[in-house]
Amino acid sequence: MRTTFAPMEGITIYCYRNAHHKIFGEGIDYYYTPFLSVYKHHAIKKRDMREILKENNLEKGVKIIPQIMTNKADEIIWALRELKSLGYDEINLNMGCPVGTVVSKDKGSGMLREPDRLYEIFSEVFEDEITEQVKFTVKTRLGLSDPHEFENILPVLNKFPFDEVIIHPRVRTQMYKGTPDMEVFRWAYENSKNPVGYNGNIFTVDDYKKIVEEFPDLEEIMIGRGLVSNPALAREILTGKEINIEEIKEFMDELQVRYKDEIFSDDSIMHKMKEIWFYVGNLLEKKDGTEADTYIHKIRTSKNVSEYRNAVRTVYKECRIKNSL
Repeated sequence: MRTTFAPMEGITIYCYRNAHHKIFGEGIDYYYTPFLSVYKHHAIKKRDMREILKENNLEKGVKIIPQIMTNKADEIIWALRELKSLGYDEINLNMGCPVGTVVSKDKGSGMLREPDRLYEIFSEVFEDEITEQVKFTVKTRLGLSDPHEFENILPVLNKFPFDEVIIHPRVRTQMYKGTPDMEVFRWAYENSKNPVGYNGNIFTVDDYKKIVEEFPDLEEIMIGRGLVSNPALAREILTGKEINIEEIKEFMDELQVRYKDEIFSDDSIMHKMKEIWFYVGNLLEKKDGTEADTYIHKIRTSKNVSEYRNAVRTVYKECRIKNSL
């Protein structure tokens, strides 16, 4: 069973992945890229190409799985061939993104609207020999609005030899809120003819252990927001070693340096860092044991780089890791 870092659009770009692997890579088997948009003229968006270029993924030991976003069989086939030519032997198709602009184009979780259309797409894809040359996986939700929609989706997926079906047991309308439907997930786990992976709501070691105990034959456990919130979570799962404030500083400093490879404005880097602090800030409390929200708020509301740096220095001086972690 492998542990993987889920893709998070706008966050887990190559700068982030390389910084994370350097400081907290222990316990991560693979990093997924944010989705690569594939166009009808058979091309990947130039901005997305940065995620798969070898020169951007040279950090020793980083293993990357590209994730593609398209709903056309010919585009899937082209992307599998193109990514194989770039040296990738496993590619994932996004059938789970819940964002409205994606779903309205029948991409991401919008693909789940018509199971019969899924059958047509994958019938054509698996006729091509490329599916025998690379590992082809899908990441899906249970449906658009009702988790029992998956009772019509899984039989379609079962007709094809996917290397893995990764299931986020929410529906599109839930976005990332509410409780994953573990009853329907268990049904899928027990009835899938393909290996199954799990994604959703893993924020602690206990969350991870509970999934492993209940579903011991999973192919992988994919963690997204839990790892962005606690970058050391995979290491803690593997070794028991918890994060400390010095490591947070080391990681955030490394991340800021790495962002300069992609983002040339200090103000823009600051805004990107503030987004990361939104998640990481939940690890912290004041040294007297009270909430650190006021300090994190000052980081998040900094109006310029100078204010941001002062707010960050205050956090490192006045805060510690929460005792409850």
